[in-house]
Amino acid sequence: MQKALLLSSLALVIGCSSSDQAPTNAGNAGSGGVLNQAGSAGQTEGGGSAGAFTFTWTEGKPCPVARFEASGAVVQDELWVMGGFLSSALDVTPRVDIYDPSTDSWRSGPALRGAETHPGVVSVGNDIVLAGGFAGNVISRITTAGVWRWNGADAAWVAGPDLPTPRAAVFAALVGTQLHVAGGLAIDGDTDSGEHLVWDLAGAPVWVDAEPLKNPRNHGGGAASGGRFFAFSGRHGWDEVTGDDPALDAFDPATDSWTPRAPMPVPRSEIGAATVAMSDGRVLVVGGSIPGKQPSGDVLIYDPRLDQWSTLPSLPVPLKGVVAARIGAKVVVTTGSPTSTDPTATTYIGCCL
Repeated sequence: MQKALLLSSLALVIGCSSSDQAPTNAGNAGSGGVLNQAGSAGQTEGGGSAGAFTFTWTEGKPCPVARFEASGAVVQDELWVMGGFLSSALDVTPRVDIYDPSTDSWRSGPALRGAETHPGVVSVGNDIVLAGGFAGNVISRITTAGVWRWNGADAAWVAGPDLPTPRAAVFAALVGTQLHVAGGLAIDGDTDSGEHLVWDLAGAPVWVDAEPLKNPRNHGGGAASGGRFFAFSGRHGWDEVTGDDPALDAFDPATDSWTPRAPMPVPRSEIGAATVAMSDGRVLVVGGSIPGKQPSGDVLIYDPRLDQWSTLPSLPVPLKGVVAARIGAKVVVTTGSPTSTDPTATTYIGCCL
């Protein structure tokens, strides 16, 4: 599978399905099948014919500060890169840098008020919400319950309702107006938690319990699509060599229940900021740490409607702990680590979807 994914970094003729049309050539890898190319040649975002074209990676302007396992969010078609580790000693930063893909430029953003790494993060219009995370060097295992919201209208960080218990490296996503936070590492910073909490951002500032994640794990990716909350892969405890789990679980708020979906072709962790719901309902997962504590160059797409996985060309360099986003027709991937603890500032631009 790894060989196939690396070979996919060659020229790939693709297109993008519209929001109401499933990809016609996506391969079902849920039972170990071969992954196919993502999208349909000759389709544009709006579903019209555009002729065949090639998806390629190019380098953009590097992030001003090299880091890995930063958090990410998109606001007004700009990518916010927040916090992260600065070195192999796992020093952290509250710094925020904002990338504008239309001009390939960076500017400074408002420094974080809460945890510097591993919060659950969602974008809410022009706002950003961060829940929990690790405060300072993770070696100290200081998990937090703090919730902070960047209020775009007032240009200020505002405290939200604390989580009932501290946690870090959670799965998080926004389903409608409901912020879901599930799994992750519990208050001790070592034990997997299945706790699942929901805050309706349109209602009172209160967290309520939902059905726990049946397979507790951490350092995976959360996303929402089709009214469901998805928990992608992740690992158990701090076992970075054999602890990665390929599981994909979907939560339906209407039934308050989890159901298993097609697992990832290769399990991975450190994908919290690299798991992205796209406008067409599919979910993008970039890089990550795979078994053996190795960085991955995989660029995968999951289609919830078909319960199938497909691929895009691999990253030019395998990376773990990246920040990724789809902005318009481009896929932006920045920072991360090409080893396990060495930060990079490199920015890659994938074009076009």
